[in-house]
Amino acid sequence: MNPEDLIQQLAPLRTPDPIGFWPLAPVWWVVIGLLVIALSFLCFQLLKRYERNSYRREALKWLSELQEANSDVQALSGALKATALNAYEATSVASLSDESWPNFLRESCSKLSGDALDVLSRVHEPNPGVVSALDWRDAALWVKYHEVPRA
Repeated sequence: MNPEDLIQQLAPLRTPDPIGFWPLAPVWWVVIGLLVIALSFLCFQLLKRYERNSYRREALKWLSELQEANSDVQALSGALKATALNAYEATSVASLSDESWPNFLRESCSKLSGDALDVLSRVHEPNPGVVSALDWRDAALWVKYHEVPRA
């Protein structure tokens, strides 16, 4: 018998079926489960942060309305005081007035300059002055960036 005849009698090699995607290996189920847990935790944290900062959004809207109405120093001080009462303990904020009030605002927000919101120290004077555009900007800056101690 001729060796070439034997080779021609052989059947062609069959390739195995490709490995399918489904069903998943158990390790993939663990990875998917961990991803679902991590994404759920992240969504929960983002939702808590959004809810925790709702007073900031309301205060910014209130400041915007006051600025459009060209409100006075008393209205600006009242809006900032109400916002501070939402963020801090009432005992530490409610009694602040004169120089201690703008000092508290500057100390609680590192983005404010050393003379920011000085107009608030004159809120109880007969002629407290006019609220400038810079004061409105500083007030909005404080609302956005003041640091609240974690409890």
